[in-house]
Amino acid sequence: MNDIIDWNQYLLALMVLLGLLGAMGLFGYAVQRGWILQGVTGLRALRPTTRRLAISETLIVDPRRRVVIIRCDDREHIVLLGAERETILAGHDLPAETPLDHGDTGT
Repeated sequence: MNDIIDWNQYLLALMVLLGLLGAMGLFGYAVQRGWILQGVTGLRALRPTTRRLAISETLIVDPRRRVVIIRCDDREHIVLLGAERETILAGHDLPAETPLDHGDTGT
């Protein structure tokens, strides 16, 4: 009789554990999809937006410093990142985008 009771306790504990793991997985999926906690996580649900900030290129100068080209809106900034400080080397407006000519003469 003790064997039946012990197996029932083990099965009940296993079912509770699997239920909790499933609930955590469902909660994580809901957060990832943006159904809940949008303001806390910073995720935006189902609204693809264009990013304003991008790193165009990176060059490692030495083990402690690197030069980064950062694009924000219609400007590019060249920034030297170091271990102790950051220095803006240059900033300029991006040229107006023109359609690329792939060698087509139009004939």
